[in-house]
Amino acid sequence: MKNALRELCHYIDVTIHVIKMAILTIIEYPSNIAGWLISNPLQFIMGFAIIKFVVEAFGEINGWDYGQLAFLYGISVISHALSMIFFVQGWFMGYYVMEGEFDRYLTRPLGVMYQFFFTNINIFGVTDLIPGILVFLYGCMKCRIPVTLLFVIQVIIMLTGATLIRGGIYILLGSTSFHTRSAVDFGQYTQEIMDKTTMYPISLYPESMQFILTWLIPIGWISYYPASAMLGIESGVSGGLIVSLITLGVGGIVMLIAGAYFTAGLRKYESAGN
Repeated sequence: MKNALRELCHYIDVTIHVIKMAILTIIEYPSNIAGWLISNPLQFIMGFAIIKFVVEAFGEINGWDYGQLAFLYGISVISHALSMIFFVQGWFMGYYVMEGEFDRYLTRPLGVMYQFFFTNINIFGVTDLIPGILVFLYGCMKCRIPVTLLFVIQVIIMLTGATLIRGGIYILLGSTSFHTRSAVDFGQYTQEIMDKTTMYPISLYPESMQFILTWLIPIGWISYYPASAMLGIESGVSGGLIVSLITLGVGGIVMLIAGAYFTAGLRKYESAGN
């Protein structure tokens, strides 16, 4: 038990130092971070504005009004931002495999998957987090949601699960490069699909698609089911804290499957060759 606790503390200490170094790195290029601070929030604000125009022109979207859609959109963008900070490296795993970059990770006394993701933390993902939080708070205000301690706990649990789902999917797709030995990048395409299916109610889609997005590719648990539960909208699942816990459980399962697939793929890793 003591050894496990000591190892956990070591990993936490390494992560803190990595985050510090990542922050110092972006500070070296202030114009770069300024550009990200302008461009990234702008794209999400524009997306949110489009939803407003659609609602004003056509009314509610499948029973969801503007405030409820803002709440849903905010959850989606926040989980997107967190996955960009911690798991975006999964998009480029194929290049690391092809270039033999995993050689370095294999020679260090830390977990390979931990090193790959948490020694390459993407601080620029914070620029996605800002508009997500603002839109989410706006949605809370429009829906008159009381911000209680229980609500805050629900949101934290739900966002943790949602981030794990996104991250697990990135790992699963990235790990295919161990088997295909290809640098094909599925990340951007996957992100487009996630954006289209988490920023809007999945109840818009046919029942067959809803089943796929709930149980086969559990994207529905990223934002739709948790938001429905918190807003009191009927979605076919239990409400309250239970949905947030289910989201966390689904995220944990996806991450465990992804970790097992990554480990299996790493056994097939052949370095860069000569």
